[in-house]
Amino acid sequence: MLQFALDFLEKCGPWGLFAATAIEASSVPFPGAMFVLIYGYLFQVGPWQLVLLGALNSAVYTLFSLIPFYLGYKIENFSKKKLDQSKVEKVQLWFKKYGEWTIIFSRPTSFGNYISYISGLSRIKPWRFILFTYFGVFPWNTLLLFIGNLGSLDTVQRFLDVSQKFGTILAVAVILIALTWYVLRREKQKQNCEKG
Repeated sequence: MLQFALDFLEKCGPWGLFAATAIEASSVPFPGAMFVLIYGYLFQVGPWQLVLLGALNSAVYTLFSLIPFYLGYKIENFSKKKLDQSKVEKVQLWFKKYGEWTIIFSRPTSFGNYISYISGLSRIKPWRFILFTYFGVFPWNTLLLFIGNLGSLDTVQRFLDVSQKFGTILAVAVILIALTWYVLRREKQKQNCEKG
């Protein structure tokens, strides 16, 4: 895959980068971060050009992440018909209260691409989703471009390996914390019911 990315980006330049980012943002399993790193490695440009490229690439990501976001909107109607309405509404309220920030903080992880579905399912306002997505993706994109620009191909590969492991560990930790919180909350409700 590394050789394919090198060849593809050498031929297509920034358009190849934008295409790879669009595919990843659409929630297709695709190593978009690798393409950003390799682009930074291949095209040695100044720091302001990297920041501008990071801003443009983040705009492409944000635009194409609206595809799974609106699919989540459509799934929401289906889920209300098939699932308990009150539970769906509780999840939506929780996500609107606390979950919007997960849009920003999950973007660098492997879970970040799927948060778009959850955001749509939770009926986050589209302008808020766009804002949180852009501010979650822009620093990450720019950092990847700078790392690629400063390093060698070995550095790029090592960074990809470490970030993938970190993303997996972070996603597992978030899931475990959420499950623990849910179990503790259920126990507390059960105790309150027994007392009442």
